[in-house]
Amino acid sequence: MKALPNVAQVGALIGDPARAAMLGALMDGSERPAGELAALSGIAPQTASAHLARLLDGGLLAVSHRGRHRYYRLRDSEVAHAIETLTVAADLSHSRKRRIDPALRRARRCYDHVAGELGVAICDALVSNGRVVAGGDGYALSDKGRTWLAALGLGSPTVGGRPLVRPCLDWTERRPHIAGWLGAALCTRLEAAGAIRRQRETRVLVVTPKARDLLWEEVGLDWNLP
Repeated sequence: MKALPNVAQVGALIGDPARAAMLGALMDGSERPAGELAALSGIAPQTASAHLARLLDGGLLAVSHRGRHRYYRLRDSEVAHAIETLTVAADLSHSRKRRIDPALRRARRCYDHVAGELGVAICDALVSNGRVVAGGDGYALSDKGRTWLAALGLGSPTVGGRPLVRPCLDWTERRPHIAGWLGAALCTRLEAAGAIRRQRETRVLVVTPKARDLLWEEVGLDWNLP
């Protein structure tokens, strides 16, 4: 048993409301200074510094130095994946169904990929058209999928230690959206094309009129705009 990871220690780090709020604020893949995270969490700057130090020591955050300022971010996609999964579990254990902002449910960032109704719809389209194969071991990119990536100019990715494609259980829809290298690549592509754009200070992604044609042409998804 001593060889197992210290789950209780990680749970205690995430379980504090202020630290949970900070982690949630970084789930859009952003980097934020301590003062901004303090304001978003509703705590004093000195208190925020102590919480951030604990999250750094616990391996959940990373920090960048820019002059005299320090910018905090989630350590990597694995931490984001764990937080999204825990958010689903927290909602399932909640006695009352909580109201979720419709814009947040429709489309949002989950670290560096698309989540919400749009993210799940993209996942469904890629599975149904055979570009992504769902199996007992998770998701895999098919030969058809690799040909599709090459046609988009994304080529054959070299992903190192990161999964090429993986399912991520969606917090609001409780069904998978696409994560891993592919999820990040698609999100970047949609943002660069102006099909989606970030809403300031939130995880919400605004879906623009450009999205419908682009999603149909490149993903095979017939997405209806509101």
